[in-house]
Amino acid sequence: MRQVTNNTDFGKPSIAKDGTLVAANQSFLHPARVVKIDSRNGKITRLDSFNDDVLANVDMGTYESVTYKGYNGDDIQMWVHYPPGFDKTKKYPLMMLIHGGPHGAISDSFHYRWNAQTFSSWGYVTAWPNFHGSGSFGQKFTDSINPDWKNKSLEDIYKATDWFKSKDWIDSERLVAGGGSYGGYLSSIILGQKDNPFNALFIHAAVYNMYSQMAADFAVHSTRFGSFWEKPEIYKSISPHYGAANFDTPTLVIHGQLDQRVPVGQGFELFRTLQTKGVESRMIYFPDENHWVLKPNNSIYWYGQVKDWMTRFAEPGGK
Repeated sequence: MRQVTNNTDFGKPSIAKDGTLVAANQSFLHPARVVKIDSRNGKITRLDSFNDDVLANVDMGTYESVTYKGYNGDDIQMWVHYPPGFDKTKKYPLMMLIHGGPHGAISDSFHYRWNAQTFSSWGYVTAWPNFHGSGSFGQKFTDSINPDWKNKSLEDIYKATDWFKSKDWIDSERLVAGGGSYGGYLSSIILGQKDNPFNALFIHAAVYNMYSQMAADFAVHSTRFGSFWEKPEIYKSISPHYGAANFDTPTLVIHGQLDQRVPVGQGFELFRTLQTKGVESRMIYFPDENHWVLKPNNSIYWYGQVKDWMTRFAEPGGK
């Protein structure tokens, strides 16, 4: 076995009867394209022109993969996205994106729901760290967060933030963060930490209360952690709702009524807690969406509301 392709993402490979290898190729800078791959040298030839007219007048930023030291000094891979016209002599705000899963991973692909280039285009340096628990870095790395969902990933996020704060082109006074699903869970954990570094958070489809989530989601939590009456210490150590006393970061909560992976009650519990504590907060409720926001107009609205919330607390653009 040998590697044929290298950079960017290749999926859905198909081999024709004559041996021609075809696949869908995508990257952070372009959606999927149909390409032919020379299996001898990895050279690709594009076979379509879909989306060329749409992207013709779009000014994309740039991106790179970096490695920093996370929990226990382990190497953590992270994607860094720079806004169009990035000027390293200026200081930019940071948007820390926290991926879901928890065993997912961010690859060099065009993410329609959490598009880092879209966030960066608003005037932010955007980060996607593949923290402990992420797939693609070996089974030991993936399994390292079970059953402790909290501490290793949290430290990886904090150390990624410190990595950025050490750069001359990041304004340490303009830091925001957010994520969905497990990324929403970890954002809720951050919300409950004293003196977290972020001006504001946006939290989508988050597991907030591990007790009620275990009771609602038969497929995951009992198998992973055991029932809460059997191992209450695990639930108490990792459930975000135990950090409510420290909630003071402005937070945008988003959830869909049709979410059967993380039932909508999780979002309402988080929002009502924030409101009861007097923390500046807002909830966007989609009665017609599930764990993901899939309807085009809802997606446009989602991006617009996230942008409005983030820019209130971390002015975009280089200064």
